[in-house]
Amino acid sequence: MIALTKMLTGKATVSKHLTYGGEGIPEKFKEISQKPIPVVVWNSTLKCNLKCVHCYANAGKKVDELSTTDAKKMIDDLAEMRVPVLLFSGGEPLLREDIYELAEYANEKGLPCSLSTNGTLITEKVAERLKESGFSYVGVSIDGLRETNDRFRGVKGAFDKAFEGLINAKNAGIMTGIRFTVTKYNIRDVPAIIELLSENDIPRFCLYHLVPSGRADFSQDINNEERRKLINWLIDKAIELHESGYVTEILTVDNPADGVYLHLWLKERGDYERANYVLEFLKYRGGDNSGKRIACVDAEGYVHPNQFWWDHSCGNIKEKKFSEIWLKPTDELLVKLRNKVLYLRGRCGNCKFKEWCGGFRLRALRAGDLWGGDPSCYLRDDEIF
Repeated sequence: MIALTKMLTGKATVSKHLTYGGEGIPEKFKEISQKPIPVVVWNSTLKCNLKCVHCYANAGKKVDELSTTDAKKMIDDLAEMRVPVLLFSGGEPLLREDIYELAEYANEKGLPCSLSTNGTLITEKVAERLKESGFSYVGVSIDGLRETNDRFRGVKGAFDKAFEGLINAKNAGIMTGIRFTVTKYNIRDVPAIIELLSENDIPRFCLYHLVPSGRADFSQDINNEERRKLINWLIDKAIELHESGYVTEILTVDNPADGVYLHLWLKERGDYERANYVLEFLKYRGGDNSGKRIACVDAEGYVHPNQFWWDHSCGNIKEKKFSEIWLKPTDELLVKLRNKVLYLRGRCGNCKFKEWCGGFRLRALRAGDLWGGDPSCYLRDDEIF
């Protein structure tokens, strides 16, 4: 995750609360960056009320989901590990009847909880229950304006219900934002969506680069010329929003090249102090953290290197505690991901920023070579060699 607004301006809204502090690089962040203690995405159910064309979880299938008892055992373990946050995802997590009970239980154990939802089920009453059960953040997936979003989501009226749910969560006093997966079908909607968020004082816009998984594939993606132009626009927009006093912060996810590009962008404009700050941040962050500081537990209890990597399992929490699977890894992929610089080849292997970026490994795998170049890197050869 690359916090463009914070890196450019030193200010943050949601990120200030979720990533240990405001300006500079907080000591707590430096401390945890050296350890394989992950943010855990739990795909708590595969039930869903929408039919998204790019769903990485391929939701809608019936599976043997973790029971409430199994979930509480996992929460006990994650709390003991001092995991920074448990992100309830899906499918649609609000279709899990015990979600409030589990969030309350996690908070009692000192484990912060966030929610990743399509937002369509968040009535005013649901928003209050989310607040009462202790969710610190609600991220709503919206992938374009009304017509675009509803086509993506496969249900007419999904946009209106999702945005209403977002506002309900905000009005309940929960930190909120949207998750926007950019594709060639919705890239034109990015400016209007950010404008809508800023007008409604929604504090976070997370742009996800497409990861080919589940029902998503490369054919839906934008090209790298478009990607570079988009990041340039987001950088300018982040500065504009900050200078105009709006609260909306802009972040990007699943393309560590964005951080390197921001460093180069600042350096080219002579802002060496902030360029060095960005590079220092990247050194602690370490690029793609799949298998190290990001983990996924799917609905059946299988552990994966990230929430998109469901075709590889590192173990199952019904058979072995998450902490044992993660902190005493026997899975070869997990071990190699934590030492990825040793295995990189091709364009990523020759890049001078490989220790602080390294590409997004799963996207490289989907393109044919796990340790080869990330096909979504839009940096020029003269910038990285």
